[in-house]
Amino acid sequence: MLDFPGAEKLLSRQSRGTEGEHAQEEATAAGEADPDESGEQPEAPGVVAKLQKQVEELRSQNSELVLKVQMLEMFETDDTNMQSSGPDFVPTVLYESLRKEFEELQEKYSRAQAAAEGSSIEEPGSDGNPEEVKEPEEDAAEREPPKKDEESTDGGGGGGDGGAEERVRSLEEQLAFSQAELEELREQVQVGVFSVERAETGRSEGEGEGVPQQLRERVRQLEAELAERRAPPGESDAARQLRVKVDELQRALEQEREASGARRKNERKKEEEKTHREEEEESEAVRRLKERVSELEASLAEKSKREKKEEEKKEAGEREQQSGERRSGEGELARHLQARTGELEAQLRGSVPRTELDEVRVTMALQLDQLARERAQLSLRLNDALLELERLRPQSNGDEEDDEGLDEDERSEGSERSIISERSLRGTGSGQTLVAVRAELEAARQEAAQALDSLCAEREGRAQDTLQLRDAVPLALHQEALVGLSEQLAQTAAELQREAALRCQAQAQATRLQEELQGAQRDLISREEHEKVKAELQRSLEESVSKVQAAQDALSEKETELKELKSQKAKEQGLVSQEDHEAQRLSLQADINGITARMADLQRKHEKTCTEVFQVQREALFNKSERQVAEAQVAAVQKQLEELQAQSSHVQQLHQDIQHSQGLIKEKDRKITELSKEVFRLKEALGALSPPLGLPPPGNPGQQVALQNRVSALTQQLQDCERKHKQVVAIYRAHLLSAVQGHMDEEVQTLLLQILRMSNKDLSL
Repeated sequence: MLDFPGAEKLLSRQSRGTEGEHAQEEATAAGEADPDESGEQPEAPGVVAKLQKQVEELRSQNSELVLKVQMLEMFETDDTNMQSSGPDFVPTVLYESLRKEFEELQEKYSRAQAAAEGSSIEEPGSDGNPEEVKEPEEDAAEREPPKKDEESTDGGGGGGDGGAEERVRSLEEQLAFSQAELEELREQVQVGVFSVERAETGRSEGEGEGVPQQLRERVRQLEAELAERRAPPGESDAARQLRVKVDELQRALEQEREASGARRKNERKKEEEKTHREEEEESEAVRRLKERVSELEASLAEKSKREKKEEEKKEAGEREQQSGERRSGEGELARHLQARTGELEAQLRGSVPRTELDEVRVTMALQLDQLARERAQLSLRLNDALLELERLRPQSNGDEEDDEGLDEDERSEGSERSIISERSLRGTGSGQTLVAVRAELEAARQEAAQALDSLCAEREGRAQDTLQLRDAVPLALHQEALVGLSEQLAQTAAELQREAALRCQAQAQATRLQEELQGAQRDLISREEHEKVKAELQRSLEESVSKVQAAQDALSEKETELKELKSQKAKEQGLVSQEDHEAQRLSLQADINGITARMADLQRKHEKTCTEVFQVQREALFNKSERQVAEAQVAAVQKQLEELQAQSSHVQQLHQDIQHSQGLIKEKDRKITELSKEVFRLKEALGALSPPLGLPPPGNPGQQVALQNRVSALTQQLQDCERKHKQVVAIYRAHLLSAVQGHMDEEVQTLLLQILRMSNKDLSL
């Protein structure tokens, strides 16, 4: 149907069904028009009804088209002004101004048509010569349209046929008016919606070729019929004028065809020049991108070299700093050890041995148990005395009341002394027993106080004994301790020497590994070598840690053995002074602490060297990963460059197609407008040739009816073309609206995206 690429895909099944229905209607209309051309007169009411229906359909389609244009403008304003705070509605100012202009043009056109009809009816009334119709008389008729309309409606005996012809003419005028309205709407669409203009240009390419061809064929048929049926002498001038106009129309069509061919050639040349320029620009852009990629690669290589140099300088500075820190750290360690030994000596002077503290705790616990037993005995004796007192008291009512009062007093008071005193004061008839009980209680209290005094004295004596024993240590134990500590000191010195040798070996190994790592970093070591070095370093670290742990375990075992020997020999041999023993023990303990501190320092240094080695390995891996990232970036840039080249070639091809189709569409639109104008002129000429309503036609009425039928057929064809045009525009806009709302097939979406890209490209050019 259309030459626009992808138009068949834009048309849905429903639109194709409507096209089939319109084709059937056209076939029926053609079947009805054929008997009219054979010379039979159609019924005026049926023709009038059909024309009225067509006019109503055109008006409804025009109103729908206006609404769709407004909706498209609204959606486009929403899409282009997403960030603006304006309201979401169609600008009514533009719509009102266009509507007013439209109404004014409609009124002017209706007045002109009424004046033309009045002049065509009034002027040939006396002589019946249709060739006397002149343009000045038509201008005069335009000045007084109402009077001539009244005269035309009142004159003649053929009033019924004249009224039918007037209705036909009015319907034709309405058809021409609807065509003019369609042209105005098309101009509005071209001004307001540029993307729709692209779709219309692509769609009307196929229709533009069919309409002029149909018009040319129809003109040839009219010429043949005019040659066969010669008009009477009175109508020869009109037929001659009509033939001249037809010839002029043919010449104009041929000139337009030649001009369109020349324009196409010029446009093709321009398009080829544009494509050539664009290809040159794209080649320059590709060359710039390649130069940029080479510059990036060179900058990456220089950056890697600079980073290697900076890392070497940093490693040399760190080595010097570490050597200085080691020297300063050894002096600080010695001072710290001396201060720590002084603090430990002060703590040992003011402390008490743990064994003596345990003995004192045991004795105090025994004393507390004895006191608890004695207190329990005293409480039992007191309870017995109270029971005996209760037993000896007389049984009487007053005594019961006194007992109740005593019970309440017992609840209120919590001490045994208050209970006894109250009972002794309130008791009657038992004075001697109370005195005896009091004496026993006093005796029990005295015994308890004596027992407490004796316990305190025993505790003080035992404490003095423990203090006396604390100042003496067995001589053999002291000698054994000295021997054990000297042996332990020798062992720790030997272990210290071994650890120093291990540290030297570790440092040498670390320097060797560092040199190897530097060499490997220059050459980008492989993963297998990295794993080997890592395994060796981990093995050496585990060995050193195990050795340090073994030395610490041996030292703890020696300390436990020394304590056991001290506890065993203290029971068998004599005693030496506690002060000498403590001094020697403190000195030996200080030596042990210094040795352990040195061992901890060696272990810390070993761990530091291991961390440095791991840091060097990590930096090497980081450099390798950076290089891989740079290579990936270069590959991505190259891939992007290839994609841009492919896109540019595709865009060039699309641009060429768009420009070609745009030129064809503009040419076809221009031809259609000119042909419609010529057809309108022919209709005016035929209207001028028609006889007045009040008089019978002087010539052959069948020929005039045939000409009118042909004109109506031509108008019907124009209406069909316009209807198809509106239908395609409506379908396209419906698809566009559904696309804006997010409901669309993939193929339609791709086609619309291509059209939008083409329109944006043309705007940029």
